[in-house]
Amino acid sequence: MNNYYSRCVCALTILLLMSCTNSNKKLLDRMEQIKESGNENPQQALAMLDSIEIEIRDKNNYVKNKYDLLRIRLNDKAYNLPISDIMIKQLIPYFEGRESISEKQEVYFYAGSTYRDLQDTPRALEYFFKSLDCALDNSDDCDPIMLRNTYSNLSYLYYTIKDYTNALQMGIKELESCRQTKTDVVLPLIHIGAIYHALDSVQCTEAALDSAYTHIIQSGDISRYQESLVFLLYHYSYLKKTQKAKKCIKLIRSNPLVEFNANSCMAFAWYYKALEKNDSAIIFLKRVLEDGTDINNMYDAAKYLFFMHNKKGDVPNACKYAEAYLQLSDSLDFGKRQELAATVNNQFKYHLDQKKEQKLKDEKERYKSTLLIVSFITLLLTSIGYILHIKKRNKHLKVIAGLSSELQRISDNDKQLREDIKKKEKELTKSRKSLENTSNELNNVKQELQRVNNELTEYNEALKEKEEQLAERMEQNKSFIKLLHQSELEGKAEDVIHAIRQSSTGRKNMESADWEQLFKAVDELHPTFKDRLLKELGNFTEDQKRVCYLMRIGLSKPQIQNMTNLARVTIWRWAKKYDWVVTSED
Repeated sequence: MNNYYSRCVCALTILLLMSCTNSNKKLLDRMEQIKESGNENPQQALAMLDSIEIEIRDKNNYVKNKYDLLRIRLNDKAYNLPISDIMIKQLIPYFEGRESISEKQEVYFYAGSTYRDLQDTPRALEYFFKSLDCALDNSDDCDPIMLRNTYSNLSYLYYTIKDYTNALQMGIKELESCRQTKTDVVLPLIHIGAIYHALDSVQCTEAALDSAYTHIIQSGDISRYQESLVFLLYHYSYLKKTQKAKKCIKLIRSNPLVEFNANSCMAFAWYYKALEKNDSAIIFLKRVLEDGTDINNMYDAAKYLFFMHNKKGDVPNACKYAEAYLQLSDSLDFGKRQELAATVNNQFKYHLDQKKEQKLKDEKERYKSTLLIVSFITLLLTSIGYILHIKKRNKHLKVIAGLSSELQRISDNDKQLREDIKKKEKELTKSRKSLENTSNELNNVKQELQRVNNELTEYNEALKEKEEQLAERMEQNKSFIKLLHQSELEGKAEDVIHAIRQSSTGRKNMESADWEQLFKAVDELHPTFKDRLLKELGNFTEDQKRVCYLMRIGLSKPQIQNMTNLARVTIWRWAKKYDWVVTSED
């Protein structure tokens, strides 16, 4: 029963775990759908996200944190400004501890967006750069649209603190990303035009704006680019390109005085100012100042209202707008902006230095790994070489051991042969004594016995001759065995000649290799001997050459006959013929 209950509990546990896993997966899939929907309609996506909030409460940390990150994303797309950084500060360390590059890129990006909206530019810059590093170091896993938006935010942050050089660099990167992802390039071109405008590069400004205008016209969807047309109108009017400004104003379908928009009012004011219709321009500038929502545009409106009224000689209104201009200047706190710009620049340099330091650290680790690998390979090759050397040495030892065994076998055979000879001699002696004791009885066989004795005598002589030959052969074999044990015998001519002389006392059939070794040894000791033979005698046979070389090392004619198996008369005749050549060489 206990086993049965245990099995039931285990089964229920497994089912619950599977149920939780499936539930978590369904929620993650649902959040992915909401995320896709938020790219088009973030407000509707936020409402969809609120509908699953209760289900999230009892899920694991990963699902909860993905939910919170998605909420921050949708609020950012819906332009809902955050009031604190509490939530994003909790999400950053969690996703930093995970291996997903895309999740790190996303949490860093929305941390930068949060601090951008909280007016904390240095920290916004720090997290945007972290998101940028994740994308550039892992291009296969990064979100290219988020990379484009990162460049856009960096360009905007630099522009707001008047660091136009870095703003232009990031704007160009944003434009390149748009072209790579095949997304709309109108807004990046306008941003680049605005930065060139701030850098007083009129030609580049106009080229960027013209390119943006061309894309709008070619798109065929003018309603989609109403806000972009307002920016184009503003910059064309500021540059006093009135004809191009007129083309833009014809495409703008809203009246900013009715449907108020501070940027649109400023654009229309600059347009009428470019046409020298100051009264119309003043109307739009006053509307911006009276609205009181956009402090940056209010500052510009107050400044130009002061200039225009002062130019007209309207002193009361000029003083009125001068006072408003000063108040707005205090609100904007340009000193703080300059300090912020310095902070951002320092933060940027710190980021570059930190990145360079990390790169050097990575290179050091790579060199260290390479050194370890090379050391391991060197040790491995050394070990293999040593093993091969040991095997080769063992092979030579086996050859020497085999030769020693063969020599021992020959020695044992020699002993056995001697014992057989002694045994036969004893048997013959006994037979001889027996024959002598019975000589009176065997008179008829004396002659036969005498004949047998004569044959035995001849056999003994032949046997003795064989023994002598065997002794000589044993001596010769001993000499060759000794030669085998001498190191580098083949390379030393004196040793070779000495071996030939020692071998000449026995009858040895010389092999071709032995003759070549003799020729080589004599040529090393007497370098001119061979040339002298050729010069004095001309061509000669191999047997003649062998006799001449054997005479050169000092062998006697019988020894030469023993070594070559040639007739004695032939050797004497050749020796007499070549004797004067050997003598002249010496």
